[in-house]
Amino acid sequence: MLSLEEHICICKKCELKSTKTAIPARGKNTKFTLLNGNKKVVDKYIVDDCLLKLRTQDEKCDYLFNIRTEKIAYFIECKGSDILKAVDQINSTIDILKENFFGYILKGRIISTRVYSPDLRTVSYRKLREKLNGHLVTKNISLEDSI
Repeated sequence: MLSLEEHICICKKCELKSTKTAIPARGKNTKFTLLNGNKKVVDKYIVDDCLLKLRTQDEKCDYLFNIRTEKIAYFIECKGSDILKAVDQINSTIDILKENFFGYILKGRIISTRVYSPDLRTVSYRKLREKLNGHLVTKNISLEDSI
């Protein structure tokens, strides 16, 4: 099992125990921002290039935001237009890290430059949405969520 508590950041970009009021996650042309008005403690992990860097065979999302006190985890993928690939990346990351999230509300966020509506009707998209109890959002260019 890969424990988040034992993670040692090698990229120098993970932000553990952050209480910033706005915590961004950026893609090339996309951005997700977690608004943290009550300054809760948030762990922001760079998944693909740090947390799971050694898992080269696995698909991984870009970011993970862990709000331990609320038991909420956000799996973030900043993407061009391949929504189905983003779905696979979030799904795979959840499967790899699931031991860390018993009792958590899991949320998936896909921020893309373009959304093709047929992609939102595929079996894989619907299954991930079901796995996350409806907490899967796909948005163009920019998305903000508040905790």
